[in-house]
Amino acid sequence: MIPFSKTFLKRGLFLGFICTMMLRTGFGQGINFLEGGFNSVADAAKRANKTLFVEVYLTGCPHCAALAPILEDKKVGDYFNTHFVSYKVEANSVDSKLLQQQKGITYVEFPLFFFFDPNSGQLIHQAAPSEKPNRAEAIEEVIKHGRDAADPSQRTSAYAARFAKGDRDLGFLINYGKYAKATKDNDKLWLINQEMGKLIVLPSDLQSPVCFYIIQRLINDFSNPIAAYFFNNLPKYRAKFPAKDIKEAGESILYYTMYGKRANEITAPEIVEVRKAFIKLGVTPEIAGSRTILKELEAYFRAKATAKATARLNEYRRSAPMVITDYAYLVRYFNEKATDNSYIPSLLTWVNDGLKLAKPTERNSKEVAELYVEQSKALMRIGKKEEAKKAAQIALTTAKAAKIEVKPYIDELARINK
Repeated sequence: MIPFSKTFLKRGLFLGFICTMMLRTGFGQGINFLEGGFNSVADAAKRANKTLFVEVYLTGCPHCAALAPILEDKKVGDYFNTHFVSYKVEANSVDSKLLQQQKGITYVEFPLFFFFDPNSGQLIHQAAPSEKPNRAEAIEEVIKHGRDAADPSQRTSAYAARFAKGDRDLGFLINYGKYAKATKDNDKLWLINQEMGKLIVLPSDLQSPVCFYIIQRLINDFSNPIAAYFFNNLPKYRAKFPAKDIKEAGESILYYTMYGKRANEITAPEIVEVRKAFIKLGVTPEIAGSRTILKELEAYFRAKATAKATARLNEYRRSAPMVITDYAYLVRYFNEKATDNSYIPSLLTWVNDGLKLAKPTERNSKEVAELYVEQSKALMRIGKKEEAKKAAQIALTTAKAAKIEVKPYIDELARINK
């Protein structure tokens, strides 16, 4: 189900009035797309009591360009102009960002069709035109999407009920997955992906174009069986699909794994496997480490394994270059997250190493002040009050010289002097 779309269309007004923000062009040809901002077109749909149809296209998208003449066809126009108020928006435009913010949606692919209720403004249907072997079939498919939007039982807004009743047709799951992703329902997308993992199990199916499409667009967790097969058989996919597409698909899955549904429960060993998977995709070990280090540390702290977090950062420091800003952030992070004091000897080393990176012109900088104040906090944790006080005083002096907000540094001194 590879999408297929359009870029530029003749524009027109099919309502019986002319608004100063809208123009009439190409009347009676294809779909009459209203011009003007999204809000003004939404108002026009409400006045006409017609579902609002929005086509999202991307400049330079070949599928979007291919769809353009289909949307200009009279047969398509006759159906859409009768049933909908229509609007099109370029994916990177200001109005597109407004649409995404107002409706809480994101774009899964291009082109995309969205249908909104004229009164509530809620999304009731979403579709992505697929490639067809000829013009006639492409026309019928576009009209079918319109008919589905007009039929409450076929709309994507009814998919939750179908899923709950046990519908597990793969085509349905793919469309439902795209709807879940577009509406940012990561929990539902995870469940849908699990169901697809149960259906697609044969190697021939897992390596098929349809499954690779699913991998590219929908799989959002490294633990999914489809994802597991993909990462364990990358050479087989590289023999069939473009290397760039494979790398992008794999990286997308790994980022979703770290920051998606399971972001607050993923374990450190899983993050280690994610790091290894980045390397399998062709990412250098250094970059793979930089992409995963914070999530790995977070997982260790969540497990109250401060010593392991400390050891991991020390290991990371030996293989990746760090700058003073990195040190300033990480010492603060350890002070905030550590559940015991086993990290402090290492932290004092990190502070010194960070300070060595400051150039003479950076001695009075925010980063230097932050390193000293975090050093002070760590020293206080192990009862070295006088040393902590000295570090806090240096931090305050540095903050004043750097002309940054000094209250946090004054507060730290006050805490020490209690």
